[in-house]
Amino acid sequence: MSLFIALKLLTHSEKVEKGKSLKESYERFLAGIKEVASDKRVLITSNMEGLQNMTVGALEAFLPIYAVKVVGFNEFQAGLLWGIQVLATILSKPLMGKVSDRYGRKPLITVGMLLCAASFGSIPLLKDFYLLMLAAIVFGFGEAFVTSSSAALVADICKEKHFGTAMGTFGTLFDIGHATGPIMAGFLIAKWDYLVSFWIMSGMLILAVPVFTMNVDISKK
Repeated sequence: MSLFIALKLLTHSEKVEKGKSLKESYERFLAGIKEVASDKRVLITSNMEGLQNMTVGALEAFLPIYAVKVVGFNEFQAGLLWGIQVLATILSKPLMGKVSDRYGRKPLITVGMLLCAASFGSIPLLKDFYLLMLAAIVFGFGEAFVTSSSAALVADICKEKHFGTAMGTFGTLFDIGHATGPIMAGFLIAKWDYLVSFWIMSGMLILAVPVFTMNVDISKK
């Protein structure tokens, strides 16, 4: 469906941007990094999303393994745990976007990071299927809180400061966090165990919260 929609849009487009070379794309990426770094609000907010997405990647990779290898669930139960987390995120994102429009981005990002940290850190302590499902649902809600609000906050700042490619760089940091999560979790689990590893990563989310709240002033022009 996406392919057909894209083809239709391109067919009716009066002007299509010519493809950029690798060098031009790289230069544009570097420009985006400079724009992000020029305002610490954008940088810190982007990193909040990156850190939260780090735990998403870790959970995506290791929750099914933990459920099957450690707890002893079957493959269907392991898949259901991850599926219910994704479903919670999908269903709550539109609502959280409206809530952030009404009550502000910072409170939702803060609450979302704490929800993700608490639920992520509790997973190695749980052996019951329904309790693990509850933790996955809470994590899904926390992810929706952070994702919907952080992207909107960066967009607000970019619009205010007339940033160009900073928003695209935000997406790159999002992906970097997602890719880093499984690698970091795998390294930590191999060195210690699930409990220590998940608590270290949860601690990173918690420590990021005061940095965010103290340094991101949305009233600044």
